[in-house]
Amino acid sequence: MIELLRALACLSEPPLPAHTKIAHILGLGPPPDAATYTDCFLLQFHPYASIYLGPEGMMGGVARDRIAGFWRALSLDPPTEPDHLTVMLALYASLVERETVARDRTSRQVWRNARKAYLWEHLLPWLLPYLCRMQELGPEFYRHWAALTREVLLTEAETVGVPERQSLHFREAPSLPSGEAFDLDGLVAWVLTPIHSGMILLRRDLLAAGCQLGLGVRNGERRFVLKELLKENTVEVFGWLTTSAKEWSARHRQYSTPLISEWWADRAQATATVFHTLQQLAEKHHHAAAAVSLIS
Repeated sequence: MIELLRALACLSEPPLPAHTKIAHILGLGPPPDAATYTDCFLLQFHPYASIYLGPEGMMGGVARDRIAGFWRALSLDPPTEPDHLTVMLALYASLVERETVARDRTSRQVWRNARKAYLWEHLLPWLLPYLCRMQELGPEFYRHWAALTREVLLTEAETVGVPERQSLHFREAPSLPSGEAFDLDGLVAWVLTPIHSGMILLRRDLLAAGCQLGLGVRNGERRFVLKELLKENTVEVFGWLTTSAKEWSARHRQYSTPLISEWWADRAQATATVFHTLQQLAEKHHHAAAAVSLIS
């Protein structure tokens, strides 16, 4: 298991010649080229826990500080990016190894507790939805990689057992605001921050929504695309976001870890309710504006 975890960790790095043998041993097929890696990890599935667990929805911030704090609790100096996927899987492999080589029962229990805490506190809370999304939309090699990584992590969850309470990332997640509490920039930021909305929306999702709704939108960064969509047809886009949030709620419930799946599913369902309310408000505003236009 230790070497498998380390192998999966290195395959989430930019492809190197040495990765070909590792990928072959794992039955994943030939690794992709650098361009495919860039599109997958740098443009779509950003491999940083802080993006998915942090209230800022960006690299760094509170979530990264918490993960760095775990390193310090182990008397280790955290690296510059302790929340990077490769680093996180490698640290978990190290914790498994330390438990395995511990010479006495007390030491083994200490490392088992650290292993369990790290898995449930910092890895599973974001990697389950992240890997699920990659299995759906990633390039073929990374779909297989995501499926194997998810299988390994779920096996680890069974091995170490379920903790007594949810991750601090969940317990201190911002509460959902009412539908009337947004300006446009605040709404867009909230939608695209997974810990707020319960969704992982990629740029390709937003562009596909534009095509589906018959809206013209230029390619660009996610916030730009979503803002342009909302400006073009607020009612239809709120409807699409309502449906997307419901789909995410159902997707989350497929995980075999209720402590995590139920939190994400409930958050996405609550988001669907907020967007349904916003859609109704937008429809009323649209009809009122149309009536005023006719009268005038």
